[in-house]
This record gives sequence, C-alpha cells and structure tokens, in this order.
Amino acid sequence: MAHGNFVLDKGYNAAAPITKFTAVKFSAAETVTPVTAITDQVAGFAQFNVAASEITRGKGCVVRTEGVTEAVASAAIPVGSLVSIGATAQVKVAATGERVVGKCVGHAAVNAGDRIALHIVSTGFLAP
Repeated sequence: MAHGNFVLDKGYNAAAPITKFTAVKFSAAETVTPVTAITDQVAGFAQFNVAASEITRGKGCVVRTEGVTEAVASAAIPVGSLVSIGATAQVKVAATGERVVGKCVGHAAVNAGDRIALHIVSTGFLAP
C-alpha cells in the first residue's frame, strides 16, 4: 500500500463527484472536477472521495498540490518512472512529449487500479 507525505493540501469545493487518489483540475468559481483529458492542467490529487449527494450538502475536496500522494495507476508503473495523467484521472508511465505530473517513488503498480506513491511535480514538464 502506498503512503503519502503532504507538503501542501488545499481545500476546494467539488463541482462533480471525485474519486480519492485521482487527479483533479480547476473548474469555474474555484472548484475542482476530475481530469477528463490528457491535456488537462492538473491542480493536484484528491485525498478523499466526494459523492454527488455530499456536494449538495457542502462537502469539499482536499487536494494535495505538493509532496507525495497516493495515486491510482491505469497500468503497471515501475518505481522511478516519470508519470503523466490519463483521460480517466489516473496516472500512467509518461510517453515522450506528455506532460509529467510526478515520479513514482514507491509501491510500483503491477495492475490497473493499484496505488503508487507519487512525488508531485507541480510545474509539469514534457517527458523526454
């Protein structure tokens, strides 16, 4: 099981249901919503689930923007790999030219749905 080590977590209102340990992006009025495309600019990684019924009651979303987070993998990811984001808000090994969101620093993913320890790269750069 992966474990996180926060440097900066920030609370936001959720504009849509969010699954914990997946990537979120900013939407209107300082809210966050799940990443839906590989070209989305990642705001960070959700630390808790937010259901549609909880949004109407005012539950917010804690977003890890810096540090080490758990992240759900969409496929196998070896430790040390640069990772990018997929259209399902899960992380994958970064291909050449994709925006890097972090580096796998522990708990390699063997299967889709496994969680890795991801050191977040907040500035993002293109994979070599």
